[in-house]
Parts: sequence; structure tokens; C-alpha cells
Amino acid sequence: MTRSPWWGSGLSQPHHREADSRDAGLAAVEFALIVPLIVMLLFAVITAGTAAAGQLSLQAAARDGARSESVEPTSGCTTAIDQLAGSTATVGDITCSTTMACPGERSQIDISAQRLISIPILGNRTVALSASASYECLSD
Repeated sequence: MTRSPWWGSGLSQPHHREADSRDAGLAAVEFALIVPLIVMLLFAVITAGTAAAGQLSLQAAARDGARSESVEPTSGCTTAIDQLAGSTATVGDITCSTTMACPGERSQIDISAQRLISIPILGNRTVALSASASYECLSD
């Protein structure tokens, strides 16, 4: 005869109940409550990632536009917008301006974009993206 580890310890033996159909129903309710939250979190992460990719593309285009402007005056915005058009990231409506142009000390370009994002349940929102870059003018 084997002794129970609970024998003589003063503790009562734990009671285990068998799973029944109520447990399955409870699991289904918990699943139904948590899935929408997980899906919303997934959409939020994807949306934030695409907005961050758009910001990085905008910054790269501003940098390349300022460099182009420093080599060939009045070409900065054209270069930046062409680069954004060929980018895989969506940035939305683009506004480009050159605040300082060569000849001078520096070439500076400012780019802004309004990007529309869609968030489930919260609806559509507009995110403002902006970037600026400057480059030293190359002297002849």
C-alpha cells in the first residue's frame, strides 16, 4: 500500500473536477472577447510601420533633393518628388520647397506630406509627415 503525500500533512487532498461543456463555452466567450483586441493591435502595428516607412522615404528624398540642388540649382524638388514617386512607401500628398538655393553656402529643401491612415473602429486619420535636409553648395 502506498501512502498519499497528503496523508498526515494536515492538508486536504485537492479536488479535481472533470471538464464539462460549460468550460468549452467559457473558452469560446473568452476567445470572442480577446480576438478583436488582438486584431486591432495587429492593425495598429502594421499602420505604424507603414507610417514610419513613409517618414524614412520622405527623409531620404529630402536628403537626395538637397544634394541634387547643391550640384544643379532648381533640381532639388524635382529629384525628391521623382524619388518618392518610385518609392514603395506611400506618403500621400507631397509639398516641396527650397528655402536656400545655391549659389550660396548651403542648399536646403523642406518636404511635407499628408498621409491618410485607416484605423479599424476609429476611422480615417491624417498624419503629417515632414523632412528637411541641407547640403553644402559645391563651388565651381
